[in-house]
Amino acid sequence: MTHHDLPATFLTERFTNAVGYASALHATQIRKGTRVPYIAHLLGVASLILEADGDEDMVIGGLLHDAAEDQGGEARLHDIGTRYGTD
Repeated sequence: MTHHDLPATFLTERFTNAVGYASALHATQIRKGTRVPYIAHLLGVASLILEADGDEDMVIGGLLHDAAEDQGGEARLHDIGTRYGTD
């Protein structure tokens, strides 16, 4: 197996946990003007970051980029930092 056969970013259970966390935080939100659950946007952002060779911290950041604004401000930022680190 060559390095070209390996993914650029390995996703661990931190990523899986962050998907669940983001999904729970935004469970009642939909995309403006649609019936699409808001998590679709967050997963799309995470996908773009992965495709641009972002690391796991960046992908988690993409998943959670609206969490503080939409779901709890500074307290939410503190919780995210505790769960996933400040990067």
